Amino acid sequence: MRTLMIGKDASGSPACFSRLSEVTLNSVREALPDRAVDQACRQAGYAYRKRVLTPVVTVLHMILSALWPEESFRAGMHLIWSNFVGIFPHLGGHEPPTSGATSKARARLPLEVWRRILDDLSGRAQQLSEPLASWRGHRVVLVDGTCVSMPNLPELHEHFGTATGRGRPRIYPLARMVTLSLAHTMVVIAYALGHYRDSEQKLLRSIRDRLRPGDLLVADRHFAGANLYAEYQAAGLNFLTRAHQALKISRLKPLVGYGPDDFVTDLKVGDRYRREDPNLPAKIRVRLIQASVVTRSRREVMWFVTSLWDVEAYPAAELVELYARRWRIETLFLHLKRRLSADVLRSKSVEGVGKELASCVAALNVVRTLMLQAALACGQDPMRLSFVGALRTILSFAPLIAAAAPWKLPEMRRAMLTQIALQIAPYRPGRQEPRAVRREWKHYPKLKSTRQQWRNLWAA
Repeated sequence: MRTLMIGKDASGSPACFSRLSEVTLNSVREALPDRAVDQACRQAGYAYRKRVLTPVVTVLHMILSALWPEESFRAGMHLIWSNFVGIFPHLGGHEPPTSGATSKARARLPLEVWRRILDDLSGRAQQLSEPLASWRGHRVVLVDGTCVSMPNLPELHEHFGTATGRGRPRIYPLARMVTLSLAHTMVVIAYALGHYRDSEQKLLRSIRDRLRPGDLLVADRHFAGANLYAEYQAAGLNFLTRAHQALKISRLKPLVGYGPDDFVTDLKVGDRYRREDPNLPAKIRVRLIQASVVTRSRREVMWFVTSLWDVEAYPAAELVELYARRWRIETLFLHLKRRLSADVLRSKSVEGVGKELASCVAALNVVRTLMLQAALACGQDPMRLSFVGALRTILSFAPLIAAAAPWKLPEMRRAMLTQIALQIAPYRPGRQEPRAVRREWKHYPKLKSTRQQWRNLWAA
């Protein structure tokens, strides 16, 4: 039984409040240990004084706010405090940290600390992925882009921009995001966030150094083109993409033919790109493969472009099948934006938006790391485990692990990993889903002003 004397610490808070970090989201503390947060603070040069909301508590609070389905920073702190009072009932009369205090704690933590936390999480998750990440000697990396929304504030509009429709800007700011992830474990290697008008190719260039020589980059047509292929090869990368829609394949001269639908040819790098970057070659040699693919309930003939020329080492059918796994990154965006609340961010400053998105990506990698540990411990394929099932298990075990005796913790963590490994998603190869909604929207008119502006106009 735990008993604590309520004294005062240097900050004037009850001394036992320093125990708050000991009972905060304990189910993820092995994937994200306290030493990783402390080391990130040291590396970023962030010095802090002793407070109730330490960097460890603040980081775990933001990750819990991403994991918890209520989509609220306040709900995350309420959950942490309720768990704390449940373990130390004699503190029930003390008020939890206010929304202002938690907001200031998030603001104090520099974005550079989050970047280093993400680097640490990504590095350890990539190490766990080593036995599973390769295909024919190449680590397969998926790349794609998406957008995230945020509050309608002038600072955010100015920094991130917004989409335009029917000749006028939309109401809410949008930021563009490009993500690199491992195809066979869906661990996020790195991501880049930029202005809505920034191209996905530009954002990819900013994080391309996070890839390893020999990696196989799998991407859609946004990342296709002779100039981009030359950049990938100069960086030591292999690639597999759909052919760009502007490529006139019928005009290409086959240099080596493996059949009418599989040949090697040279693509000309455009003069404009060579003027912008004189290091680009005049031509780039690639292999083109044609295949009939079922997509969105209809069969379509597609051309694919790759740097893997050897037909015996890299059969065309396997390359086409490998490209089909590119769709997994769309599922990753679903998890990030819908399950982890990154679709509409809540922060009201540019730096706050960066920190909130970083916490969501960190939460994603924490869950994926635990899924990897569970899969490796129980002999499962990590891609067959349910992300939502793992999320439920992590949240369910968090208060139990926080209240458990130290000698029981290893057993409880093994039980948690076993439960994660038992959450098997149905096997649905070639699954097709329409990009449409079945249920109609409510028949309310669209609100074209802020709620406060509406109240000021109509409340009187």
